[in-house]
Amino acid sequence: MDLNDKENLKKLLVLFNTKKKRDIEKYCRNLVITSEGFTSLILAGRATGVRPYLYECQFNEFVPEHLPPTKEELNALGTNGVGRLEGKARKAVSKVNQIFTDRRMFAAHLFYTPSFKFWHLFYFDQRDTESYRNHWKHGPHIHYSNDLIVKMPLQEIWNQVCLKRPKLPKSIHIKYDYHHNRGKR
Repeated sequence: MDLNDKENLKKLLVLFNTKKKRDIEKYCRNLVITSEGFTSLILAGRATGVRPYLYECQFNEFVPEHLPPTKEELNALGTNGVGRLEGKARKAVSKVNQIFTDRRMFAAHLFYTPSFKFWHLFYFDQRDTESYRNHWKHGPHIHYSNDLIVKMPLQEIWNQVCLKRPKLPKSIHIKYDYHHNRGKR
């Protein structure tokens, strides 16, 4: 881990030690999470935890049920031959292209104390971290929630996050400096 990664990790850990919701909101306005700092936090969590916090993660991919091509459409694609796509072969390709637009690849990273009293949840999908056509006016971001922002039992929140179509808690947007976006600016 280089010096910049350590500094970025320290900035993230400030969230874990802030005791007032108002202070978290103020701190997050100017915070930029780098992908390297976030990765360092996750790796630390996976390796030994970030004492006294334990770590859990959840990954999910959701593809709308109507989009995967049927066997018949895939067979038509296989028998179409070289050249212009026709009929069901064209439909198969259209569906595959639409999957890349409509699917959601979701990630959640949870840090929590063994008592479940204190917790920190970071979550996002691929659209949140992209610089192109991002829905948040400030661009790439990660959602952050914790026990000060949401007054619900952690087990209930985590169960909702782990659903096939997650129900996500109230959160704060934090700017995200994703290394894949750096060459696209």
